[in-house]
Amino acid sequence: MNKYELVQETEPNGQVWYKIKHNGDYVIGTLTRHLEEANKILDEFSNGRQVGPIIKVIKTIEVDENQTD
Repeated sequence: MNKYELVQETEPNGQVWYKIKHNGDYVIGTLTRHLEEANKILDEFSNGRQVGPIIKVIKTIEVDENQTD
């Protein structure tokens, strides 16, 4: 079973981006600023569109933004 997710990402400056995740990894070529376009891409996957390259997160770090030097 494949899992597809439509993800909204808001940058600190307020710009909003949409992208698709496939089984937890980001799919290259699905980044858009338009929700309607993102929904169309997601629908294409449910109709059998082949998933292209997938971005897999290799490493994650956490930074304490409240830490003082």
